[in-house]
Amino acid sequence: MQTSLIKEGIKYTYDLFKDKSVKIIYLADRWFTNNELMKYIEDLGAIYCIRVKGNMIIYIYDYGEMLGKIKEIKGKEKEEQYYKKVLVTKNKYRTSMAVSKKEGHEEIIYVLTNGEVEKGITRYSYRFGSIECIFKNQKSNGFYLESTKVRNIQAFKTLFGLMCVSLLWLTLLGVEYTIKGNKNKIKIRWSRKRCGETERMFSLFNTGLIYFNLCFNSHNVPKITCRFILYEI
Repeated sequence: MQTSLIKEGIKYTYDLFKDKSVKIIYLADRWFTNNELMKYIEDLGAIYCIRVKGNMIIYIYDYGEMLGKIKEIKGKEKEEQYYKKVLVTKNKYRTSMAVSKKEGHEEIIYVLTNGEVEKGITRYSYRFGSIECIFKNQKSNGFYLESTKVRNIQAFKTLFGLMCVSLLWLTLLGVEYTIKGNKNKIKIRWSRKRCGETERMFSLFNTGLIYFNLCFNSHNVPKITCRFILYEI
């Protein structure tokens, strides 16, 4: 059931962008590793970049056949490693793998991809600048979605949809406040000066959320913009 639901989500998002002449890339963390899902994405003509656990069995053919666990490949600081022909799991699914270890970090990142292996790590890293931030905003940093305890799937879909719209709107509200400044006597110290440069203290989403809460709890409520206007920032 879980795999079929994930496939449904993959197909839905694929159909949204398939006619727009763009590369569709699915980024996923270590729980996602599944030959069936990787093949499904590949059959759609899309790209996957999936971070995998070190205990996964792997066959490497780049330097002659070698069998072992991924964690046996030690990452090199300041140098990514690429394996263009590997077979993973007991089903021996064929793919490519990129390996990266940041300087000073003990943890090594292993990423499987069916795209250009040299871009695997860079593409996977996009998770941290957008996707992970959204996950955090959905949960402990904003809407506390995990605390709703909604069990009805239709009710959850409705709640999730409303939350996505609200997340976008609050982010745009934060952008507008940041660009236009305070004109409604609502003060938010969203930035500070450090070494002569402006440093953001709150994300755009959090700035919008703080602004909304201050307005909501104010007796002298300023006008809040409800237009969905995108700004270049």
